[in-house]
Amino acid sequence: MQEIRFKLKEGALKSGAAEVPVDVSPLTPDKLFGKSESEVKATKLWWGNRQEEVQRLFEVSISGEASKAEEVRVVFEGDLRKVKRIGYEMSAGEILAEGSVGMHCGARMSGGSITVRGDADCWAGCEMHGGTLVIEGNAGDNLCACYRGETTGMTAGKVVVNGNAGECVGQYMAGGEIKIGGNADILAGLDMKGGKIVIEGDAVMVGANMTGGEIVVKGKVIDMMPTFKFIEEVTVDGERFKKYMGDFALGEKKAKGTLLVKS
Repeated sequence: MQEIRFKLKEGALKSGAAEVPVDVSPLTPDKLFGKSESEVKATKLWWGNRQEEVQRLFEVSISGEASKAEEVRVVFEGDLRKVKRIGYEMSAGEILAEGSVGMHCGARMSGGSITVRGDADCWAGCEMHGGTLVIEGNAGDNLCACYRGETTGMTAGKVVVNGNAGECVGQYMAGGEIKIGGNADILAGLDMKGGKIVIEGDAVMVGANMTGGEIVVKGKVIDMMPTFKFIEEVTVDGERFKKYMGDFALGEKKAKGTLLVKS
């Protein structure tokens, strides 16, 4: 197993009075596999509107060896709130972020695992195609949704958020599984067409324009969509739920989404 650690230098992202985000999408296990320490340090990152070498912004240390990308573990340390695209498009290996992270964490990933020991800003897991993303704190808006202009969000993989999630969780979701340990803000499952979302807490206006997939809410649904139809009461894993189908605003043929609300 090889471990590559990136420790953000104190004040490295400062530009005058502002703190400028850095894009670390080149620093995934699959892209770093086989590179020497000098090559890793010389990797170019976009910092604002210009490129900088990794060693200008991060302290780098490498230990162990790997025979394939799956054996590479990348660790980010420091104040990571302005560090964006951690694990972007990664396909293998492991990433650990030791603190809250910036936007687009795990977006378009297709394999491997990411653990965030803190919160994740908006667009985490966006258009995710596989792998596992665990956020130990809260998640921002558009978790596992799709980027503007696209029509398919998450298609596969698993995302776990221990805390709360922002608005539009799983918008245009087509597959995979999302579990929210706390509450979800407005419009979770908007335009959802597949996959599963489990919300342990409360949710607001879930499932609007839903045509497939399943949403489970174990808390309260605030402002229930009036275009969902109650079907029956069911028992799932020993718990009682009210089962609804929808969204009938799109017509009876398209209303194939399932919403389970704890009784």
